[in-house]
Amino acid sequence: MFIWIVSVLAIPLTAFFFIFFYLLKRDYFQNKMRSLARTFFDFRVIRRQAKAGYAAAQFNLGVMYERGKNVPQSFRASAGWYHKAAEQGDSQAQVNLGFLYVHGRGVPQNSQEAARWFQKAATQGDADAQYNLGVAYEQGEGLPQAFSKAAIWFQKAAKQGHAVAQNSLGIAYASGRGVPQNFQEAARWFQKAAAQGHAGAQNSLGLAHSKGQGIFQNNKKAVRWFRKAAKQGYAAAQNNLGVAYARGEGLPKDMVRAYAWVVHASNGGNREAVAAKQLIGEQLTPAQYKEAMALLKKRLVFLKKSPKT
Repeated sequence: MFIWIVSVLAIPLTAFFFIFFYLLKRDYFQNKMRSLARTFFDFRVIRRQAKAGYAAAQFNLGVMYERGKNVPQSFRASAGWYHKAAEQGDSQAQVNLGFLYVHGRGVPQNSQEAARWFQKAATQGDADAQYNLGVAYEQGEGLPQAFSKAAIWFQKAAKQGHAVAQNSLGIAYASGRGVPQNFQEAARWFQKAAAQGHAGAQNSLGLAHSKGQGIFQNNKKAVRWFRKAAKQGYAAAQNNLGVAYARGEGLPKDMVRAYAWVVHASNGGNREAVAAKQLIGEQLTPAQYKEAMALLKKRLVFLKKSPKT
């Protein structure tokens, strides 16, 4: 009796699921086709506008070719469209064209051309261009090396909230390169960049707190910033956090966690962590070493969830 009931119900249930999945797949297929049609239509519209001479469309078409978005990736085609928009004064196209010249993508590698386009966009107030122009002056790539000019452009971008430029300006003030050495100014710019999540600035701000340079000495705050940067995969901060655990500065002393962090920093290529790893490792018992290795495995899994800055 039970088997008979099941067999009777199986037929309509099977039919129901077949129809349900057919409709589901049909809707998915139709939506996919509509999306592709819209994409193709958008591409045709953008290309038509680009050929008509609209700078914004030329820039967008350059982005599509550079990223391979809805078209086959072609750096050469991307550079061509960026160039057309850049010649019309489009600052975003000028920055992107500069990047292509820096890396030699679609155009011959040429630092001077890169700097020339960055300069054009920078004078229009583009923060990315201002930062990149600062880097060109700092490294002497495409322009004569001039730390003072680098600092000027870093400052222009930093005032617009550019986190990487804020960090670079902080480094300039901390080292006295291109500007008079000023730890208070350095800490101020590190704070701005750190608040935006810049891992390097977070580590630098932690160091400023630990040393009391330009800011009140506070080991607890130092550890807090080291941890933020360490969780982003910043090796120097991981080492600093490990050393803080080993010394018990700003948090309870914990040699197991200290070793786990310095090993992770060492694996990340931090040179100071290599020495710290050996020094701390010599102080561990076999049980502590085993615990540290287990903690390190967990930490590696955790860190993979957070992208590097």
